[in-house]
Amino acid sequence: MDIKNILDKWHYDPYGFSVRLVEGTDGKEKIQIRLDLGLLQLELEGRPDGTKPHNKESLLDYYLEKIENADNKGVEESDMELSNEECELLRHEAIQYYHRYISLLELEKYHGVIKDTEHNIGILDLMSSYAEDKSDFMSYEQFRPYIIMINTLARGRLALEKDKDDAVMKIVDKGIGMINEARETLDLQDSLYGFREIKFLEEWKTDISSDHPPSDLEKLENKLARAVRGEKYESAARLRDEIHLMKKIKK
Repeated sequence: MDIKNILDKWHYDPYGFSVRLVEGTDGKEKIQIRLDLGLLQLELEGRPDGTKPHNKESLLDYYLEKIENADNKGVEESDMELSNEECELLRHEAIQYYHRYISLLELEKYHGVIKDTEHNIGILDLMSSYAEDKSDFMSYEQFRPYIIMINTLARGRLALEKDKDDAVMKIVDKGIGMINEARETLDLQDSLYGFREIKFLEEWKTDISSDHPPSDLEKLENKLARAVRGEKYESAARLRDEIHLMKKIKK
């Protein structure tokens, strides 16, 4: 089916992040992202591509259930190791959830952002424990601080909507603590791992305590979403550059 008519009515903005909710032919809401070469459409519920791997809602759910069943049967942990191919499939699933939670952040659907970022943290934890080749885990682990940062932003925005500034401070402190814990676990306290995300959250916390108007915070979150639009998820350098751009925006 030719989608030219749809594209002509929704022009691509090279300087912005164009995302919207539409009703699908099944009567359910979908997320659409306007790209330079077309559209990306995601399911709002379940796995973003609408599939059910192994008849489960997601690959993560499948492996967690498999591990739980293995534990009940006394299966050795070494027999549950994830192969390179399985880790790659999990990373592909994480990319789908990444596209959706960035879109939900732009749409201010914060509960969805929290759910999807928690999903990807779950994939990280799974690979950390069961990846046969630890390089598979580390290739994705580099994104943990960023995912925690987005999760913290979503939780903080929900608290701000209820005028609970004290709760926001605790949420941000918890997010920073989680990133620092990951740095310590991996013995990366002296590296850039998590450094920019912590600095971003600390600056956001300062903005809130300085009584900056919420509209400024909303603009900041939108710029965050725009900064990551269209980048390759597995490119650590590009993602770090985009976080650096967010810091510039605040100056």
